[in-house]
Amino acid sequence: MKINNKQLPIFNSQYSIVNRSAFTLVELIVAISLAAMIILITAIIFRQASSAFSESDARNEVYQNVRTAFDIIKRDFSGATLNTNFELFKAFDNISATTYSTIGAKEGSDILTLLSNTPNLEDKPIALITYFLNTSNILSKAEITGTSTLNSSIAGFDPDTATGYQLGFNVSTLQFRYQDTDGTWGDTWDSTTKKYLPDAVEVAMTISDMRNRYTGTSTNIISIP
Repeated sequence: MKINNKQLPIFNSQYSIVNRSAFTLVELIVAISLAAMIILITAIIFRQASSAFSESDARNEVYQNVRTAFDIIKRDFSGATLNTNFELFKAFDNISATTYSTIGAKEGSDILTLLSNTPNLEDKPIALITYFLNTSNILSKAEITGTSTLNSSIAGFDPDTATGYQLGFNVSTLQFRYQDTDGTWGDTWDSTTKKYLPDAVEVAMTISDMRNRYTGTSTNIISIP
């Protein structure tokens, strides 16, 4: 009996060591699992924050590009006028790229040619301006200036004498609509037939940021005095 009493503490001590080892292993597994979960959650939050920041940055880029382009378009449209032949405000809807290959216009887009007396880069009193979307998805403006422009026939203009400007990049669509004096809207306008200017022009364009993270369509109605 004495011998047995002496051996019991040894057995209990060994059992306790095993229990402590097993408990430590469980703690280690739990700690590793918790750490992995924390890392995973942190990575998800970081990715979501990064994605939100990227989209916000893309939206701001698109907004700035659209605003810059519309400011120029609004200025030119506000100064629209007609020559003595009433012909220098013409719209071309859903054009064929083959027909307008000289300027490299995009298939299915719209073209608008107008005479404007707003200030231009060459500081001339009048300018014949054409807005179009080219095949590289660049919103383009071609400008011909000169004192003879006002009373010249549109057929007499040489496109090679035009000065080209790039107003917006990554623009996939460009559409114009025109408001008549009775309030109705149409896709085309020919001042040679109507003998007057539209009351307003609706300009719609679809534009993306340069990394194609965000695409939006912006529409603006510009009144013609």
